[in-house]
Amino acid sequence: MYKELFDEKKQNEMQRFFLDVVSPLGNFYTYNKNQIINIDMEYFVAIITKGRLKHCLCNDNGGEKVLYFLKPGEIFGETDYFAGGNLNLTAISIETTTISVIPMEIIDKLLCDEPLAYSYFIHSITRKYRISIFQLSDLLFNSSKSKVASTLYRLSLQDITIENGKYIITTPMTHEDLSLLIGCSRVTVTRVLKSLRVDGVISINKRKITINDIDKLKSLI
Repeated sequence: MYKELFDEKKQNEMQRFFLDVVSPLGNFYTYNKNQIINIDMEYFVAIITKGRLKHCLCNDNGGEKVLYFLKPGEIFGETDYFAGGNLNLTAISIETTTISVIPMEIIDKLLCDEPLAYSYFIHSITRKYRISIFQLSDLLFNSSKSKVASTLYRLSLQDITIENGKYIITTPMTHEDLSLLIGCSRVTVTRVLKSLRVDGVISINKRKITINDIDKLKSLI
């Protein structure tokens, strides 16, 4: 199911459009690892051109729920641009990251000049919506092991890096990062990852996870 909903060709087309056509229209900013990205603009679209970041819900007590990891060619700010208001999501770089920030008036002109651009914005919003729905479903209905397996499989399809039949999640993540994404404790994530490693389903090297047996992983969902 996930493979059909996260179509590789459509994802690549979207990323190339935002990188090649839209990002040159903006101003570029670079952030160090673990830096909060604050943009002094009410409505905008920001495109990741280098590095990676996480988009999170945060509260005043330091609580954090990761919604998505974003990589080059992916965007944020589009929901507020189209719907108005402000969701107050927090963007945090997970490595040295460069973004291009495009103000509302330039996006307005782009959409008038290139109506096809709407399809790429809709794809980005819909993709995030589906990720959120799957996270909610995992949180409500799945066991800890199924939550971890489901999340790893989705991440592999969003990254699409395959070597010798093995899916590589290239976004570097700690156990804490995964726990914030999944919505369970770090201790639980560590226990499940250890079990998956012992069974040969995954291997981990320098915070990058390789799925050795994708069929076995899917069977746990």
